[in-house]
Amino acid sequence: MNPRTTRRRTLAAALAAPIALSLSSLRPAWAQPAQDGYPARPVKVIVPFVPGGNADSTARIFAEAYGQRLGQPFVIDNRGGAGGMIGALQMVRSEPDGYNLMMGTTAPIVSSWQMADKAPYGIKDMKPVALLTLVPGVLVVNAASPWRTYQEFVAHAKAHDGDVRIGHPGNGTAGHVNILQIQKALGTTFVVAGYKGAGPAVQDLLGKQLDAVATDLPSALQLVKGGKLRALAVVFPQRAPALPDVPTMAEARQPEVDIAPFTAVMAPRGTPQAVVDKLVAANDAVLADAATRKRVEDIGGVPTRMAPADFDRFLARQVATYAALVESGLLTAE
Repeated sequence: MNPRTTRRRTLAAALAAPIALSLSSLRPAWAQPAQDGYPARPVKVIVPFVPGGNADSTARIFAEAYGQRLGQPFVIDNRGGAGGMIGALQMVRSEPDGYNLMMGTTAPIVSSWQMADKAPYGIKDMKPVALLTLVPGVLVVNAASPWRTYQEFVAHAKAHDGDVRIGHPGNGTAGHVNILQIQKALGTTFVVAGYKGAGPAVQDLLGKQLDAVATDLPSALQLVKGGKLRALAVVFPQRAPALPDVPTMAEARQPEVDIAPFTAVMAPRGTPQAVVDKLVAANDAVLADAATRKRVEDIGGVPTRMAPADFDRFLARQVATYAALVESGLLTAE
């Protein structure tokens, strides 16, 4: 059997099984449309990844803050797997009553479903609520690397086309896209290695099996601060608060390298606008709180407020960027 066909069948089974087991809990008999007193009971917040990663840490900070603002617990439910698609699918199939939300990232919201064969959901099945953070991407090398700047990395890559070994956290991640963007900008190629998460990629970089890694900043921040890795550039509109001395890609004359991860709140399509408006107001208040902002910045994120219309346009641009990469064949299901 074709390996890709096998993978697709495995993915389909992985996505279907948890749904069959959990529909009763996601659609309780007593669920009613949201009333003016929302929230009147605890709110489930699906995080489509396992505990402990940046997405989970960020979601827990915001869920706690939402609960304090709105007077009901916002309870994290980790549902990892299939690039975030398992958790996202459970969210879109749950009651659109405001009591089932997802705090997710780029992958389940805009990229994973575009790369899947016959994806069981898409952006049309989600109701955008609010952006939480933009997460700077970063290109890092081992601290023992001879490259001290992005320009030195570029010079070596051009002089040794096809030799530089560069890793990323997984197919379709922002780090993967950044590598594709760098290759296109430089007119060169790398030996590209995809991993099942940032951790294994960073470990191979520390072990010198790789020359560089493109990942999200939180995955590398403590190692950079600890002197084990060196950050050459960040993928972000401005310098990252956690690494103020590291230039952006635009400053390094690579403005076309511009896809950075994000975290956001999404709800099932059909969630009442009154509920969404209340969540947006709570999110605005949370983002204005200095203590919460510092907690997010300490783990490498950048709390970012967008007006609802701007957030809709932001998502549309992200979806279009990934769609073009999929259409070109640069991003495919593995």
